[in-house]
Amino acid sequence: MNTRNFFNDDLARSFGYGMAVYIAAQTTALQRGIDATNVQRMAAGRRLLEDATLEEVISALRSNGMLPAEPDAGGADLSDADAIG
Repeated sequence: MNTRNFFNDDLARSFGYGMAVYIAAQTTALQRGIDATNVQRMAAGRRLLEDATLEEVISALRSNGMLPAEPDAGGADLSDADAIG
């Protein structure tokens, strides 16, 4: 079984450190499930599942409303603040 680290600096820059850790942990958990399933599939001579990707997990989190559609969608835009004031 292969343990991979899905956390990286780009992920932290895009989503913040805490959410990046959460996304990486979710992706790791998904990969562990895939690895366990692939052990059984290999023994049965069946096609193996593909590895998990960060993009799949991010897409699922966005679909469930746990992440905004864009990484910086929650940030304030100075041009908007000027228009209000």
